[in-house]
Amino acid sequence: MNDIEAWLAHKNKAGRNRWEVYYEKYLASIQVQAKKTETKNARDEFRRELEERQRQAQRAWEESQRQNLAENTGGAT
Repeated sequence: MNDIEAWLAHKNKAGRNRWEVYYEKYLASIQVQAKKTETKNARDEFRRELEERQRQAQRAWEESQRQNLAENTGGAT
């Protein structure tokens, strides 16, 4: 076994071809990476939604403060 192909073609102690074992690990790692990306995208979307709601709440609060000021000063701002 002087080359990697021959080594991969041989069976391991469990009787499985080494390339199959490595390929399964590769597929599993791709699935893990895809799940991480999906989770990150969902987290980023949730963060954007929270930030937008915070901006809306801030604008609503500022508007209510302007209305309160106008009512308390008789309309003169």
